[in-house]
Amino acid sequence: MSQTLRIKVTPRASSNTIVGWCGEAHDELALKVTAPAEGGKANAAVIKLLARTLNIPKTAITLVRGDTARHKLVALDTDSEVFEAWIASLSEL
Repeated sequence: MSQTLRIKVTPRASSNTIVGWCGEAHDELALKVTAPAEGGKANAAVIKLLARTLNIPKTAITLVRGDTARHKLVALDTDSEVFEAWIASLSEL
């Protein structure tokens, strides 16, 4: 089953990391990636970071919206229980 996640990406950061929740309603996950925002490199780094963090294959992550924008929507093909547990673990950020 597919879950969706809103993210805000900061390219050319010093490390690949999940920063925490942002946005007015704290409904967007802030990520930093070392890759530049050119030629899809930052998008690939985002997918790799999410896949590693969720322990799912990169092919289970699809960029739905925001290919060239900082604000993106991704679909994660993962079990809802795994997704909800991961989201709960991020509440500490």
